[in-house]
Amino acid sequence: MSAHSITEGPPDPEIDTDITHAGLASKSMGGVEVFAQSLAGIAPSAVMATGPALVVLSAGHGTWLSYGLAMITVVLIGLCIVQFGNRIASTGSLYSYVAHSLGATGAFIAGWALAIGYVFIAMIGIVGTAVYGSSFLAAFGIHAESRPAQLVIFVIAAVAAIGLAVAGIKLSTRFGLVLEIFSIGAILVLLVVTLFRTGVADSAQTSLTGTSSNGITFGVVLAVLGFVGFESSAALGAEARDPHRAIPRAVLFSAIAVGVMYVFSAYVTVKGLSVAGLSKSAAPMDDLAVVAHVSGFRYVIDLGVTMSFFAVTIASVNAASRIFYTMAHERVMPAALAKTHPRHRTPHIALMMLLPPVLLVPVIMLLSGTTPLDIYAYTGTIGTFGYLTAYLLMAIGMPIFMTRHGAMRAYHVVIAVAATAAIVYVVYKNLVPIPPSPYNILPYIYIGLLILGVLWYLVVRWRTPERARLVGTFEEDLD
Repeated sequence: MSAHSITEGPPDPEIDTDITHAGLASKSMGGVEVFAQSLAGIAPSAVMATGPALVVLSAGHGTWLSYGLAMITVVLIGLCIVQFGNRIASTGSLYSYVAHSLGATGAFIAGWALAIGYVFIAMIGIVGTAVYGSSFLAAFGIHAESRPAQLVIFVIAAVAAIGLAVAGIKLSTRFGLVLEIFSIGAILVLLVVTLFRTGVADSAQTSLTGTSSNGITFGVVLAVLGFVGFESSAALGAEARDPHRAIPRAVLFSAIAVGVMYVFSAYVTVKGLSVAGLSKSAAPMDDLAVVAHVSGFRYVIDLGVTMSFFAVTIASVNAASRIFYTMAHERVMPAALAKTHPRHRTPHIALMMLLPPVLLVPVIMLLSGTTPLDIYAYTGTIGTFGYLTAYLLMAIGMPIFMTRHGAMRAYHVVIAVAATAAIVYVVYKNLVPIPPSPYNILPYIYIGLLILGVLWYLVVRWRTPERARLVGTFEEDLD
């Protein structure tokens, strides 16, 4: 199928729809690098270090089960993504996928929402790097918890992340993979040592003592948030050597592998600290190191988690820049964002455009008196709404896409309905009952950002309708 067969009207001669000649490092990434993008996009070690302390508040001894059910939910979403990834190789990720099912308007909403998600999760990475980095520096007598020191770390982390992303996709993904392997390895060592010290069996967890179905299901809502970013390898359609195999494998394997680690981490952390201890812990892994009689190992953990947060910033800006790059080639975003670096073959303009929001929003919040942990929570909540919007549109559109290409099967409907229902439930539980301030206004901030993007798109569509018809055409192939 040709690149323009899904559109109406003549193509815009200014648009380059041949992705293989668009300036990126085409077919340069193997399966490992593609997987590294999804892994770093999740930041699993950062989630293992912080997530269970939140989930345990509602799920108690069923925290491990909440993560298991969350993994099933994310795998359902991943199976929907796979149906597109098997047939489309694109730099637009879910933006391009939705274009082939729900049309140009749905695609722009999905792409803009996903970009919001990536940008705000990149902010989390900056803040997490500062929080855990300052804790690591304390081992050397360097006290970096002050506001000026945190600001310095914000700047260093943001500039370094963008610089690595500009320097090359292979370099940045490999660097992110090394960081994640180190950090995951450090946490797994601590978890295994903890089991050795405390024993494997925990009847309270296996029998779900004191838990309720409502508590476990609400825990699923929080646990799902630890997986967002697993789809980020879908933006590497041009740069992956075998995108129709590498991307679906990376998406599914990252969800399953990370899910298994989350279940293991939740079980061991609750076993080592108890429900009450974990719910009150400000640094669960540090406290676990004391329980395991390896308190000095906490600094290795702090270094590993710092690396994980830094890696998620790199992965997030990599993915976001490629969405804007694709939109720019289709002229629904400024054309400058479609430019690539002549040497590094990365969308350097799009990457540099991301630096101000990724850095300035956390800086302004910190200067206004917001604590780093609150910045982490607020930006993460807004970003998650972006991911969930894109996931929802993609899941709804998957059966339409499969029907149009004569590949529809009954199980596709089952997968799509199950994924859609799970996403709607997660969104609903984030809104009802109304959360306390300021969390009650965060959905409105997200909606405002979403509306700003949609208004931009509507103006572009009104002024030059032919550009809207090109949405979804900038990809390598459609089988």
